[in-house]
Amino acid sequence: MIRVYLARQPILDKEGRIFAYELLFRSGFKSRADVKDGRLATAKVIESLVNSFGLKNIIRDKKGFINIDEETNILKIVEILPAERIGFEILETSVFNRSFFKTLEKLKSLGYSLSMDDFVFTEKIIPFMDLVDFVKIDILMYPHREDLEKTLEFVRKFPVKLIAEKVESYEVFKACLAMDFNYFQGFFFQKPELVTSKTIEPDYAALIKLYNLISREADIAEVERVFKKFSDLALKLLQLINSAYYSLRQPVRSIRHAVLMLGYRNLLRWILILMYSLGEENISDNALFEEASIRGFFMERLSLIHTPDKETAEKAFITGMVSLVDILLGVPIECVLEELSLEEDIKRAVLKKEGFLGDLLSIVEGIQRERFEAVDPLMDKYGFSLEEVLKAQTEALKAYSELEI
Repeated sequence: MIRVYLARQPILDKEGRIFAYELLFRSGFKSRADVKDGRLATAKVIESLVNSFGLKNIIRDKKGFINIDEETNILKIVEILPAERIGFEILETSVFNRSFFKTLEKLKSLGYSLSMDDFVFTEKIIPFMDLVDFVKIDILMYPHREDLEKTLEFVRKFPVKLIAEKVESYEVFKACLAMDFNYFQGFFFQKPELVTSKTIEPDYAALIKLYNLISREADIAEVERVFKKFSDLALKLLQLINSAYYSLRQPVRSIRHAVLMLGYRNLLRWILILMYSLGEENISDNALFEEASIRGFFMERLSLIHTPDKETAEKAFITGMVSLVDILLGVPIECVLEELSLEEDIKRAVLKKEGFLGDLLSIVEGIQRERFEAVDPLMDKYGFSLEEVLKAQTEALKAYSELEI
């Protein structure tokens, strides 16, 4: 039996909103070299997407792209996938022969979007350019801008949208924006320009106050007073707590009721989630919120694999969420940690990647960026198998999908 695990990478528009996802499927093979085998049982993969994971949970209202090549027998099973929500990404290792052209032509006629991955010019690829809707260009393949501009000149002869891939910094994002790329893939959204001011906006200050009250287990009346002053925060918190993640038997009616039912530890995580979601009209478009939330759930699950201690798992969740809060607030992480009442092992993990929590953070960051070899020593240190880690990542994505925001 092939076990299929799922990850995804967001594709963002010029405003930094999530436009689509590249869906990354991995098998439970023991060999780490096989982790990105693009030819593993595509039928099983799509079945898992539709039945096990649930298409709506994974891509919400966005589009999802599935990798294919000339050996993918996609036409027999493709029509169970909605054409308006699914596209296919043509792997750069594909053999561009006549048979593959006919397959893509059929997919196009059925209404599916096609994307060309890691575009490199060859004569054989020219006929295929009339079929594709998107062309992805790996920015790291072009150390010299003049070479990139030559490629762009050729690609722009066709009616396609351009996706810049491997955009790892805000500076590279701005350069690609200037070259009129339409979409962007990479982790640049985690590295915007920070401001030097230590000022934190009033609503965030209220959340920080709430976090500190709850972390020191202050009297519930003190917590309620803060929420009564900021009623919009109370509404957001109640919406989150009533989400499918907790599957509560009865809806939460008040802040006091929420505290009694969930306890302070669970409220701490919701405060962190609120910090990311505050002021967002459509939080599902926010790649930073998604990254921080999945990272928190991912670390929590890895912690529970290593030790059943729930307190450590809660710390792991908070570490994952807090690790990106400096980008959210636009101030250095040291300034944020000064304001939040956090235990020392969490602070060391976020600032210096030290200790068990720091190692978990390094593992999660490496897996999310597909830098598997870099985190092999840490996985071995804690006895994590690759299959366990991939399963934890998939479970984290499912937990995130249950947040009804």
